[in-house]
Amino acid sequence: MLNTAIESATIIGSFLVQHFCYRQPLPSNFNPNKILVVKLDHLGDVLLATPVFSNLRRAYPKAQIHALVGSWGVDALQNHLDVDAIFQYDASFFCRSGHPTRLREAIRLFHALRQRKYELLIDLRGDWLAVIFALFKSAAHRQALASLQVANKLGYARFTDFHEVERNLDVLRSAHIPTPCRTPVFHTTFADRRWADAFLDQLGVVEGRPLVAIHPASPIALKRWPTERFAAVSDWLIEKKQAQIIFVGVRSELPVIAEIQKQMVGESMEIAGETTLSQLAEILKRCDLFIGNDSGPMHLAAAVGTWTIGLYGPGDPNRFGPVGSHCQTIRRKPDCPPCMEASCKFGGEGCMKEIEVTDVIQMAESHFRHT
Repeated sequence: MLNTAIESATIIGSFLVQHFCYRQPLPSNFNPNKILVVKLDHLGDVLLATPVFSNLRRAYPKAQIHALVGSWGVDALQNHLDVDAIFQYDASFFCRSGHPTRLREAIRLFHALRQRKYELLIDLRGDWLAVIFALFKSAAHRQALASLQVANKLGYARFTDFHEVERNLDVLRSAHIPTPCRTPVFHTTFADRRWADAFLDQLGVVEGRPLVAIHPASPIALKRWPTERFAAVSDWLIEKKQAQIIFVGVRSELPVIAEIQKQMVGESMEIAGETTLSQLAEILKRCDLFIGNDSGPMHLAAAVGTWTIGLYGPGDPNRFGPVGSHCQTIRRKPDCPPCMEASCKFGGEGCMKEIEVTDVIQMAESHFRHT
């Protein structure tokens, strides 16, 4: 309840700052030297915002394009060809580690950013400090997602689509900036590619047999599909498709993976916490299939072109689903509202239990039949 109130207040504050301080549209001959994009929320959300940078680069090829993101979002943009500099700020509202940037350090950072004299500020999702930064006219022009959100609620504007990618791009469209790039991307390096080849060889991955990546965890408990069902799907893939199963995630998710492996009949691999984000992206590129909960790794798999099956419960795949013709989602309780709680407010074990093992097997079977 408190988080909802804070978020609502931040959105309204951002809207008011936009309405009263940045009313002038971009000039017809606008050609900025420096642009700052603010996107403080989580990894998957940052990946869904990557088309914004691509479109800004095409519109303003000579501009310096900078990003302000949380530490969890730095790796998502560090190799992006259209991002020139990245600044890190862990806002307390979005920080899951419990160690947000201290206020003194945050004020120092925002002061340094103000000195850079940006001509355009794109606020895709900030916090109260980012709103104050904008209030002091820290850029000549500003476009904010929050402004569109409030206007949409009041009936003055409509998003062109429900999906978050399109909502991000609507911020550019509202300023008449063209948006031909509409697919999230993630770039890796040659070193990442060499590392992935050697790492998979060391793991004993057999060329010619399907490699399936599974991410069974999530920071939000209600977004996790039951471990015994992941185990059943994994065993089916091993038995029926001779697949090699590789569990991915961060180190804190090892207990979830261990529980699944304990329930499995077949052998599997796990690499949780053993890769950087770029290295994981290269591993996922080499996989024939990805299966996982609504999370950052799912969006990463989609961004690198891996066939992706996303499992959804309290999240809406129509808005936050993986993007691309190679992506599919399963959700069996479409009326379940978004939820960030540890337990279901309606009682029971949550809507992820509505997804059956046969649902995932049928979708995986369809993939293998057409490849």
